[in-house]
Amino acid sequence: AMSALARVRRYGARALTPVFLAGALLVGGASLEGEFAQALLFAISGLVLAGLSVLAGAWWKGAAATALVFFAGLAALLVAQLLPLPDLSDLPGRPEARASLEALGLAPRVSTLSLAPEATFAGLLAFFAPLAGFALVAAVKWSRGAGLLKWAIPVLGASSALLGLAQVILGKAYPELYFYDFTARGMPVGVFSNPNHQASFLLMCLPFVGVLAAELRRDWEGSDEDVALALVSGVLGLVILTGILGAGSAAGYLLLAPVLILTLVLVFAGRAKSGGGGWAGLAGLGVLPLVFAFAALVVFSSPRLSGLGYTSFDDGPASRVGINRVSSKMIEDHWLAGTGLGTYEDVFRLYEDPETVSNTYIAHAHNDYFEWVIETGLAGSVLLGLFLVWWLFHFSRLWTRSKSDALRIRRAASIACLVPVLHSLVDYPLRTPAIAVLAAMCLALMIVPRAKSEAPLPESPQAEPEALRTVTL
Repeated sequence: AMSALARVRRYGARALTPVFLAGALLVGGASLEGEFAQALLFAISGLVLAGLSVLAGAWWKGAAATALVFFAGLAALLVAQLLPLPDLSDLPGRPEARASLEALGLAPRVSTLSLAPEATFAGLLAFFAPLAGFALVAAVKWSRGAGLLKWAIPVLGASSALLGLAQVILGKAYPELYFYDFTARGMPVGVFSNPNHQASFLLMCLPFVGVLAAELRRDWEGSDEDVALALVSGVLGLVILTGILGAGSAAGYLLLAPVLILTLVLVFAGRAKSGGGGWAGLAGLGVLPLVFAFAALVVFSSPRLSGLGYTSFDDGPASRVGINRVSSKMIEDHWLAGTGLGTYEDVFRLYEDPETVSNTYIAHAHNDYFEWVIETGLAGSVLLGLFLVWWLFHFSRLWTRSKSDALRIRRAASIACLVPVLHSLVDYPLRTPAIAVLAAMCLALMIVPRAKSEAPLPESPQAEPEALRTVTL
């Protein structure tokens, strides 16, 4: 019995990690649509967390515990926004909300900090998915699970990029290639509803192609297997790069430079095995500009892929500049108590100029830091600031430590996490469950210690040896 349980613990969580990420991509590519599918994802996430608590040992201890403190603080903050309070009439927006409810005959006897408790409760449930992704990687103790993710992440990225190209080429004939009704039709959005989020996801996948290239450079012997792996890695990188350029996201183009630079540092930081790996690395470095030029040529010369044509730089009321002007006014009124997670969309209606209202639907601030301050107030801002300082500490620590092959996948994960941290300045990528799950997995890859060598599993369920009692996932 113990042998079977040990096998479930050892191999089950490892296999579930890429499967869970793939499932999150299939149903969590939008922040506004797919409520039933996302509810199913959150329910499965809860089951995953419960199962790991029973089968995976004390995965929540050690380095993972620090990250979980932030999750716990966030949960406490959101619960506080849902607690009934007797009188909040002195806070901005509350008298208007109460007057609206009274006009409908629905005035409550108590109030909550959140102006939309249902939306805030849904936001609380939404954190189950990234928490489950973090827990899965923490449960497998990084080493073996990372071996699967370093391939699974680039493959999933290339798949989304290929789907995006198919949407552009075949989208009119096969509209079912788009997963969501509220989407940018005619654009290569992949499994997402938004081309900016497609670009963000693919940028997060690119560093893991660098891990594959770095390992090939380290172990290169010129065998048929090496050549095959090099071709597969090269194709994955080319497809992902083409998908990034084709998405037409200005933020994606800007973020591509630091992501590529850090990925190249990751590839060439370690030592190559004998002379072959060094020559392979130099050849790869020489081919890289040609690959980049080819991908850019495909994107910018295609009549179906208009590159920068997807991105608007105006400063009208519905542009990012115009939205942030309104968001700044909202921050002035709500920086202390916040309006409640998930309420930005409704509160925005109170601040926008009625004369500039159009058929463009504003659901988010397109600056997730602004939106977070508006929705969570001072407490949420402090929590976010502490988290970013903690994350920057781990990020800098990874890139200033001595060069080691074991650091490659951690550094790739840190680059992947850097993408939504920067992209959130002009968008809301982490409001999309799929990107949130990948970011949480990468966070775990950054901080969770590498497992010690695993002991072999016993052949029979007899007395449990000491080695089995110390097995780690």
